[in-house]
Order: sequence, then structure tokens, then C-alpha cells
Amino acid sequence: MDYVSFPADSSNLTEMKDSAPLSPVAVLRSYPTFRRLWAGAMVSALGDTLTWLALLWFVLEKTDSGAMVGGVLLCFALPAALTSTPIGRFLDRFQPRTIMVVDNVLRAFIIAAIPLFHWLGNLTITGVYIIAVCAGALSPVTQIGVRVVIPASVPDNALLGANAAMALTQQISVVFGPVIAGLVIARWGAPNALLLDAVTFLLMAWALAGAPDISRKASLEREDSASIGWKTMLASPAVITMTLVSFVFFFAYGPTETALPVHIKKALNTDAQGFGWLWSALGVGSILGGLSVSYLSRQTKPGLALGWIAALWGFAQAGVALAPTLNLAIGAMFVGGVVWGPYTALETSLIQRIIPSHRLGSVFGARTTLLTPAVPLGTAAGGFLLTIVSARDIILISALACVFGGTVALLSPGLRRIRQENTTGDGK
Repeated sequence: MDYVSFPADSSNLTEMKDSAPLSPVAVLRSYPTFRRLWAGAMVSALGDTLTWLALLWFVLEKTDSGAMVGGVLLCFALPAALTSTPIGRFLDRFQPRTIMVVDNVLRAFIIAAIPLFHWLGNLTITGVYIIAVCAGALSPVTQIGVRVVIPASVPDNALLGANAAMALTQQISVVFGPVIAGLVIARWGAPNALLLDAVTFLLMAWALAGAPDISRKASLEREDSASIGWKTMLASPAVITMTLVSFVFFFAYGPTETALPVHIKKALNTDAQGFGWLWSALGVGSILGGLSVSYLSRQTKPGLALGWIAALWGFAQAGVALAPTLNLAIGAMFVGGVVWGPYTALETSLIQRIIPSHRLGSVFGARTTLLTPAVPLGTAAGGFLLTIVSARDIILISALACVFGGTVALLSPGLRRIRQENTTGDGK
């Protein structure tokens, strides 16, 4: 293919590239190295949910301020926009396995500082904010690093299933994480509950210690560490198109996060329990959608699938906004989850095949820098729009934007030409 012009690099292909893609379950059953990595990521994802909810609950109890709670979320999310690009470059220059192990051990101590300061009677809101910033700044290390090591952990026909399985760790944590977090917080208290997350980071470090070695070229040290990821991404129209579609997709979703609780309370006359059912439906749907990714990849070109997912998610959002009852809204949210489920795995697999392996960290780092602010900016836009229009109208506007982004993707010549079997990561 003609999207990038880098030297051939097919070291990540150990089976025929036109073999039928394996399902996530088949990948987990067949490749012990990846199974160990997945198990660590699954435990870590549940721990991340625990930390997120525990800190929000602690700050809410201490301040009774929604603005202060929002500040914690920003402290976790926004630092990654500054650190992702240099972290991605670092992962391309040095051994990702070692870097990720150090990252997880370090974050275990950072998170454990919260219960430690609590025991000493010195835990303040400012201290929580500082710890959240430190943890958020380091979060791209493993997030990007896992995407770098997966192609070296499984053969090419297992790549899509492996990415889908890794995405399932996040989707499963959405369904079960809040329940586990609620039980632990209720029993131990919010600060003490974070000890459990510290342990999950250590377990992830153990899982990462079994990841394969990835060769690194000494010549990379002479290249521009600040811009190589952006230059590589700009050299591939297909990756640029996918990145822009994802930005629109994520930004358009942001206002829905702000408007949805207001909408279901005022329009559907439900409470927090109904709100929880909506998100549970999304999580269950996402799991089912993620499990179907290998089947989907055989039915349509992956570039077109990304466009259809974005557009159909918009229609599902519209269904939530227009549903006259809570049950119908839950059904629309479930459909949206099924539609959304394969998105991350498809997109990640395409990029891993298009971009040479020694540039994956830099490209994923640049993408993370660009995409990290998308949802927070969309959420902020939703808060502003709530002062002008109704929550239902905001969700409908968000849905229309997703349909627009998906339509652009469907019409993109670059994405339309991509076929699952000829994106090989060799730059051809």
C-alpha cells in the first residue's frame, strides 16, 4: 500500500497475513505471553476504576463541591496531553517492557501515598490533586507501551483479537468495577481502598515482566524526539484520517456525559439507579461488541467499519435522547455499546499494521496527546450548552456530530482502500 514510505519491517508477522483473524477468546487461549499481559491489564483496570471512584467520593465528602470533584478528573486526564508525546518517543528508543515495569511500580507507590498520608492525618485536597497529577502524567507509559508490545506478543492473524481482548479489560471494568469499588469503599473507607489499587499496579508490573524483548535501533537517538511521531503520522493519510475521526467522535461524545444525567432526571423522571442501569447497559453492549470484532473484520473493510461505528453510535445516541421511557433508553444505550465495542481494537490494529514497529510508540504518543483533551473539551462544551439549550437537544447535537464524523470517514478514499490483510506494518 502507498500510505507511508518507510523501510520494510515485518518482524511482527509470524503467520500468513491473510489468515482468518482469531477471536479474542481464541487469542487468550492460544498465547500464554499475551494471556499473562491481559490478566495484569484486567486487574489493573479494575484497580483504576476503584481509585477513580474512591478519590471522587473522598473529595465529595470533604468539600461537597462538584467543581472540586471535576478538578480531580481534570488532574487525572489532562497531564497525559503533555507527557504522551515524549513518553511515546522514549518507548521507541528504549526497551518498553522495562519502562512499563518501572512505571507500574512507581505508580503503586504514588497511589499508596494517599492512604499513608490519611493514616498520618495529613491528607488534604491539595495533596490529592498533586498525587492525581503525578499518576495522570505517568498513565500514558503503560497505555501506549501495551500497544507497542502486542504486535511482538502475537502473530499477525491474532493482532485484532489481541487488541479486542485488551479493550475488553476496560469494558469489563466499566460493568464490574463500580460494584467492586462500592463494596471496598463502604468497608474500608475511600483512602484505605486505594491500597488495593496499589497492589494491582504491582501485579501489572509482574505481568509486564514477561513481555517480549523488542529490538531498538541506536540511530533513533539522533532523530528529533519532539516531532518524529507527528511527522510519521502526517506521512500516513489513513492514520491522519482515523485520528481526526476519533477526535470528532470523542469530542462529540463529551457533551453527552454532561447532559445525560440531567436528561434522564428531567425527561425520564428517574434517579441514580436508572442512571446506573444506562451505563451498565453500555458496558454489557461494549463487551458483546468487542467479542464480535473478528467476525466484523471478515464482513467489511476495517476503514469502512470505523466510519459505520461512528455514524451508528450517533443514531444510538439519538435513540437515547428521543426514548419516551427509561427501558427504551437503556435499550438504545445497549445498542450503542454493541456498536462501539469493536472501535478501539479495529483502529489500533490498523495503526499497528500501517506504522513500522520502531515508530509505534511515537505515533501512539502523538495521537494520545491529540485525543486526550477531546472528551474533557466536549464535556466542558456540554456544560456551557446546558445554559442555552435542553439536555435532550445537546445529546441530539452530539449524535449529529458523530453521524457527520462517521460519514466523513465513509467517504474518505484513504480509509476506503484499507483492507485488513494488506496493512502489514511494513510501510508498503
